[in-house]
Order: sequence, then C-alpha cells, then structure tokens
Amino acid sequence: MNSLATKFASGIARLTPFGKGNEDPISSVKAATRWIAALPIGDAFKCQQSILGALKRLNENSSQFTKDRLAVLMLLDEKAQDLQDTLVRQYLRNPRMSRSVESQLWHAVYGLYWESARGYYTFVQLFSTRSEKSAYENHIPLITLRAIRAFGHLLKWRSIRYLPAGEKLWLRLHNLYRIAESEGFNRQPMLAYADDSAACSCESAYLHISMLSLANSGTLYPKQLDLLDQWLRSWQMHLQLDRRMSPDAPSFVVDLSADHGPRRARKPDLSKPMRFWTTSALLIKLDELSAALHAGSAPGQLGLTDNARTPESLDLLRHLQLSWSSLTSREQRRAPRENMKRMFDVAHGHSAIISQLKVADAPTQVSPYGSGLSYNEADDVQVYGFITDRTRERVSQMQAPVIRNAPDVESWVMHDESECGFGAIVESRDKDWLRVGALICLKPHESHQWQLGIVRRLSRVNDDSSSVGIETLAEAPSLVMLYDPPAASTYTVDGVDLNGTSQAHASLWLGNGSSQESVVIDPVDFIPGRAFQIHGVSEIRKIALGKPIDRCEGWIRVAVEPYVEPGKPDLEPSTAAVDD
Repeated sequence: MNSLATKFASGIARLTPFGKGNEDPISSVKAATRWIAALPIGDAFKCQQSILGALKRLNENSSQFTKDRLAVLMLLDEKAQDLQDTLVRQYLRNPRMSRSVESQLWHAVYGLYWESARGYYTFVQLFSTRSEKSAYENHIPLITLRAIRAFGHLLKWRSIRYLPAGEKLWLRLHNLYRIAESEGFNRQPMLAYADDSAACSCESAYLHISMLSLANSGTLYPKQLDLLDQWLRSWQMHLQLDRRMSPDAPSFVVDLSADHGPRRARKPDLSKPMRFWTTSALLIKLDELSAALHAGSAPGQLGLTDNARTPESLDLLRHLQLSWSSLTSREQRRAPRENMKRMFDVAHGHSAIISQLKVADAPTQVSPYGSGLSYNEADDVQVYGFITDRTRERVSQMQAPVIRNAPDVESWVMHDESECGFGAIVESRDKDWLRVGALICLKPHESHQWQLGIVRRLSRVNDDSSSVGIETLAEAPSLVMLYDPPAASTYTVDGVDLNGTSQAHASLWLGNGSSQESVVIDPVDFIPGRAFQIHGVSEIRKIALGKPIDRCEGWIRVAVEPYVEPGKPDLEPSTAAVDD
C-alpha cells in the first residue's frame, strides 16, 4: 500500500514541475530551496537533470543580473555538486558502457559544468565592465574561482572524449584570470565549495588547468586524466605565475590574448600579455614520488589517492616527467614518419583478433590423419592407434570455423607510417570501442600476415572522424591455447596421463623462440605466477605468468616465465647433477 501511495505521489509531482503553488524555483532563493528539497533523492541522474534544466532557464530567461539572481545561481550550483560527483564516478568506473549510455552521461556532466561556467562568467564579465559599485561585489572573488574551475572541468571533459577545446573556452578562461589579476585577488586562498578539503586561489586553479592541458596529448585514458586532476590539487604550492621568463629552468608560457592553452617557452612575443612559470620544484617532487614508489611505498601513503595502483602511478609519473620537463628532455618521437596511403584490414578486441588469426592459420591446417599431425594427435595414434574424442575436441577449439569477411573487420586508410606504427584518420561516429589503449590487429589489404597494434593517441578531428596513432608490436602474434595443468593421476597408459583437461583459454603468443616471450590474455585469467600448459607453439610445455607488461580494458600482456614444480629447485645446467 505504501509503495502504491509513493508511486501515486511521484506521478503527481511530475505533473506539477515547480512543486507547491507552482512557484518557479529560479524566482527566489526560498523557492529554489523548497524545490530542491522536494526532488527525488534516490535518482541522481534525474535530480541532476532537474537542476541542469533550472540553471539553463536561469541563464536564458533572466535579464536582471541582481544579487538575488546570483544567490539562486550559487545555490543551484552548490546543491548539484554531490549529484555531479556521482555521475562522474559512474562514467569513469564503467568504461565498457554502451555508446548511448556513455553519451547520455557525458552530456549530462558536461551540460551542468557549461551552465555553471556560463552563469558565473556573465556576472564576472558584467562586474569588470561596470564603473559603479556592484551589489554583489563581495562575491566576485568566489564566483571567479568557481568559474575558472568550471571552465577547467569543461576542458577536461572534452579531453576525456578526445575533443579539441573549441567554444573559445581558453579565451574565456584567460579573461577570467586577467580580471582576478587586475582586481588583486588572484592569489587569495578560498574554499570554492564548503565541502572542499583545501583552499585554492584563482591563480592555482588556473595553473592546475594549464598543467593538465600540458600533460594531455591524446595519449591518456579517462581514468588517468581524472587521477592526474586529483594529484594536481595537492601540488599547487610548487607552481606560481610570473610576468618574466626564467632562463635557467624548464619554463612554460600562456598568452592571455590567444584562444589556446599553454606551451613551452621558446621565443615568446613579449609585446603580448604573457605569463610564465617553471616546473623545477614540481619535477623534484615527481622524482621523490617515483623513488618512494620503487622503494615499496603505497600510493595512498604518498598522497596519490588510495585507489591508485603502483604500476599505473609509476607510468603516469614517468609521462608527467617527460611532459613537464625542459625542451631538450621532452619525449622524442622514436622513429621518423613517412607519408603514405594504403588500405589496411583492422580487427579490434581480444576475441575478434583470435578469430582472425584462426582464419589466417586455416589454409595451413591438415587433416588429423594426414602427415601434419600435431603433438597430441601423434601421441594418440602411437598409444591407441586412433585419435581420441578429447584430442578432437581440443583440435576443434583451435580450428573453429570462422567467416573470412567477418563483420568485425574494418578497412582503414593509413596516412603515415614509421618503424613503430601507423597514423590514420578514420570515421569514428559509431566506433564506441575506439579509445586509447584499444587492442587491434592490422594487415595490408592484400596480405595474410596480421600484426598486433595498440591505439596510443586519439584526437577528434570533427563529429565524424578521428586522428589515430597506432603502435605496432614487433613480434608476430600466434594463436595458442592455455590449459590449467591437469592434476596428478594414477591412471596412465604407456606412461600417458589420461586425466581430464580443463577449459581452454585462447590467447595470443608473442616472441616464439625468443628470450622475451609474452602472452596476451583476458584479464580475468590473470593471476601472478599462475601455471598453464600451452598448446600451439613448437612443443607443449608448462609456463607461469610473470609481471604485466601492458594492459587496458579487455586485455593484458604478461611476461612468460619457466614453470618450476613446487618443491623442486630451478637448477642451472652447470649445477645440475651428472652421472660419474
């Protein structure tokens, strides 16, 4: 009964958009407070969308920039913070969500930041152009700080989708900082919101955004961008803007009159409003953090957030050291690029790549009773005189029929190449899988030899296409099957253990016969030191999974180590016992 009454009340509330008395929530602070209190608490998305709608109407329908209107804007923004954080966490924790859900969440988060930034920017801009005293003058430092942070969130969330800045975001951001500087509160520490853990200033927030932009070259995952965003909050004391360039330290510069972000200071035009800063102190901090992580300290103990893992923290710190270092120390391209135009077949995802490798191997497969028997088949013929059902099943898994022109194979035109990879501009409107870290395999259209690659750089050219940078792996992949080693059995025939085998795990083997062998597997199968029996290479043998080499959503590349039976020493040939 209570449930039915609740649903009925909820339905009535939807029919009365402004609550009691149909009072518009943007009409006054009291009306906004009552309206917010009546919002459904259990649905963060609907609540956030309701506040977003109110903010949008406030920005579009009101022509009076009064103190009361600013109070409504600030109240709506403050009440939306927890809801916004909830949606942000949902977005970042679900990288495999469908394109429609991703788009819905992204536009919800971006829309709220945009309306907040838009509202605050209008008030700050109006204040800066008025000669008379303003009724909301005391709020200008705070709303300027909030506006700078909101524009920074907009730039970050465009980067998460690999979008260019656009919409004159940088120009508006520069203008906000110039106003803060001219009014003299650019270094005034404030709490932007009551729940903030530490105070910051307009200058530190502005530098925060600039440093995030310098580190983002289209090569970071969304989670890495968010992690760096959190780290920068505790590093602000290491940075400070200056009107003069330091010749003895790594310097960066921003032109306050240009619609672009910061750059390395090379030959700045001093006739323009330039602001400089150095990263020497911050680079020392990064070196100390890297040394502490290598020494065994946990990221949480070093202020790198409790949910950060040591390997990803080290990778990100290494990237920051290259991005924020001097011009001579920055990351260099490993090999020169050459222009080309060539059609390639591309398959993406662990399972699709395995399917295509089965196709590539199909012409070389022979009948189980022919001259090209595999190790297991030959063993069965020798023992039984025929091939057992168990071995037939294993062979069928390795030789599963596949469609040669599979729907998961796309055609890309590569525009440049180097020894380390390719560059392409591809249609990306319907490619929700296309992200930094995506595993692909590719081959020239006329070839049969597949090569593994990883998407390392991604940037949107427009709504329909993206520029993609692909790193190719030197080792040719081969299809193998991994089995958990069978348990010891006392039932053998001529020394052959007939104990049943476990489920096979299709995997990609790299570096066959070399000292740097590795395997690409599904992350759910990875446990450090886990033993497998491998089929599909030159001989059946046992291996153990070593340290991860690289990983992303849906795949992990792991070093392969020799398997040592528990309780047995791993003896070198020179120390092994020999007969007299």
